[in-house]
Amino acid sequence: MRTQAGFGLDSAICVYDLAQRLGVEVRFLDLPSMEGMYYNAPQPHIIVSSMRPIGRRAFTCAHELGHHSFGDGLDMHEFTEESRFNRTNSREFAADCFAGFLLMPKVAIERAFAVRGWAIRECTPDQIYVISSYFGVGYTTLVYHLRSSLHILPRFRAKRLLQVPLRKAQDMALGWEASKTVWIVDGNWKGRPIDVEEGDLIFVRGQASLEGPSVDHLADKQGGRILLAHRPGIARLEDNSGWSAFIRVSRRDFVGRGIFRHLEEVGNE
Repeated sequence: MRTQAGFGLDSAICVYDLAQRLGVEVRFLDLPSMEGMYYNAPQPHIIVSSMRPIGRRAFTCAHELGHHSFGDGLDMHEFTEESRFNRTNSREFAADCFAGFLLMPKVAIERAFAVRGWAIRECTPDQIYVISSYFGVGYTTLVYHLRSSLHILPRFRAKRLLQVPLRKAQDMALGWEASKTVWIVDGNWKGRPIDVEEGDLIFVRGQASLEGPSVDHLADKQGGRILLAHRPGIARLEDNSGWSAFIRVSRRDFVGRGIFRHLEEVGNE
């Protein structure tokens, strides 16, 4: 599916961009009782609940793309705590496996650790936090994928990683305490834009310059810059090494067609 959409296997991707290239319409709806839905008539559509965490939404979209790949006609995935860990339904389990490998191929995972000089088998909570941010998935989702799907993370280390609270892992990665969730970006962030929502904080390592009105520079701090995504739109980062990346800011809990999620809001004249 990555190859068909023109994406390589060695980097992270935006799953919504991939769906768009495949001709699958993605829509976000504020549905509290549903994770996602796929239907293929009259044309392929994926519905994703906007009321889930951003990483969960991406995984749900990848899950529904699994049903698209399998040729399923209709699939509705309701939100229950049991459904998140249900392996008794072979179709749903297969779609979950598909989603994991679509978002986190082994080649891309190994490269993401290697270019940062980190060893997967000896990885630490702060490293898992940075890599999970890059792939746009949850901290625990990445740990389970490394342990149970790719089989490249020892179980004893996975157990230790899962015992660390998410906020502590984030603070370890930052080197300072933050009062809210922070996206951590470095010069190895390649293959996909930095997708965030209004109000999110971004910590960019180094001294990259910022262009665009959707993101503000708040402060410099310990080897990097703190940015605030304050309104929908697209901004750009660039540093002296030639590295650059786009920051795409969507409305928080956006409802509507996925292709419109980053449109700048036009004020009344």
